[in-house]
Amino acid sequence: MKLNIYEKRQVVKTYEADAYDLPFGVVEDVADVINLDAIETGSNTELIKAAGNIVLKCKDTVKNLMKDIFDGITDEELKKTKVTEMAQVLIEVVKYTADQLSKGLNRKN
Repeated sequence: MKLNIYEKRQVVKTYEADAYDLPFGVVEDVADVINLDAIETGSNTELIKAAGNIVLKCKDTVKNLMKDIFDGITDEELKKTKVTEMAQVLIEVVKYTADQLSKGLNRKN
């Protein structure tokens, strides 16, 4: 995953992170605004729209999550990133977490 920091529409810094397991507390915080059907079956445009909605409705949670995923990123840098890129990171995290949960459940059966 990566998140770009912009100044005057130019990328000035890029943060990168490997796979990230979504903490349950974050799941609790965003559960009311996630449309699971859109995430499971939606097109990329629908997924970005759903994730963008999460970013806007749960901005403090998302900001803290981004700071947890991308070690060293600051509040000021987060103000200089694109919501669509944050949304893409959220989509990747949710998909990865769902995949890991699915694998875990399949091992028990």
